[in-house]
Amino acid sequence: MSTVPTTPTVAALPPTWSQRLLTVIPLGGVAWLASVLAAHPAISHLGISPLMLAMCAGMVACNTMPRHWLAPLGPGMQFARHHMLRVGVALYGLRLTFGSMAALGAAGVLVPLAMLVATLVVGTWIGTRWLGLTRREAIVVSAGSAVCGAAAAIAMASVVRTDDRQTAVAVATVVLFGTAGMFLYPSLFELATAQWHWAVSQRAFGIYTGATLHEVAQVIAAGKMIGDPAADAAVLAKMVRVLALGPLLLVMAMWPGIGEDADTRAGKHRGAAQAVPAASRSHLRSLLKSVPWFAVGFVAVMAINSAGLVPSSWQPGLVALDNWLLACAMLAIGLHTRIADLLRAGRKPLVLAALLFGFLMVAGALLCAATL
Repeated sequence: MSTVPTTPTVAALPPTWSQRLLTVIPLGGVAWLASVLAAHPAISHLGISPLMLAMCAGMVACNTMPRHWLAPLGPGMQFARHHMLRVGVALYGLRLTFGSMAALGAAGVLVPLAMLVATLVVGTWIGTRWLGLTRREAIVVSAGSAVCGAAAAIAMASVVRTDDRQTAVAVATVVLFGTAGMFLYPSLFELATAQWHWAVSQRAFGIYTGATLHEVAQVIAAGKMIGDPAADAAVLAKMVRVLALGPLLLVMAMWPGIGEDADTRAGKHRGAAQAVPAASRSHLRSLLKSVPWFAVGFVAVMAINSAGLVPSSWQPGLVALDNWLLACAMLAIGLHTRIADLLRAGRKPLVLAALLFGFLMVAGALLCAATL
């Protein structure tokens, strides 16, 4: 190993934009191929969307190929998972209008919010009382399940100040159970409507999906497998939860002692006068970094579309671009989902996430059945 002092500095440099864009090219090619294959009659009749196909391709590659084969694609994977996903979610607003939001009705807005609050409260209580997790860890795992997946877990971690290991474990549980739900929900709809002959509309099941499934990308992919009405309702219901992240973070940041364990509170008064201004500045920076700007962009694009400012001739091309962006993001997420790593995340957080997954599915179904 080289002992030249400059080597660690060079290795620590983040990838340049040219590196990110160059390594996105192969991902974009595979995402385009997934779109072509999903449109083929042999596959399209199965209801498999390009997003689901891209996600599956990424997971297969991640769990069968050596890590060093995929390592060169790292910058592109990161770019797709963060920037392309957010742009894709914002552009999804081109498919919707405020009229479609109004069509959800009061129940379509209240159900996601009720599930958010209930999941956060139940998860924190079970995690601390039953499983012996710290309050910080229980809140971060619960936030990932309650709000919007990994993004919410990371944002909440910055407010309650968990360490890197706790944050990574919380994100791993979200990826594991959110991915399982993405595959399970379309099968549940098929079971309920085709086998049990329940009168469940795509709109109602879409609201259920958006109110209970973890990640935005997972919601879109699951909804697309059911149908466009389900996908549209699912995204709208999901964005209700995403837009609630900002107020939730603000409440958590102002909650007395929310980021403190017992040992920390014992020495709280030491240097309190100097600590308060620094803590306030830290909270403000964390909140600004954690604002889901892609959700704001989604609302802005939906407003533009509602006003009829997007020419109809542009719609097909923009929708195709949006599908490609989302397929790239799903491929990158799949390439980052190594099952063995997720199962090693930790027993207690996995148990909590599994219980919350079951709670979301059952309580969400009961709530939707009673209100929709």
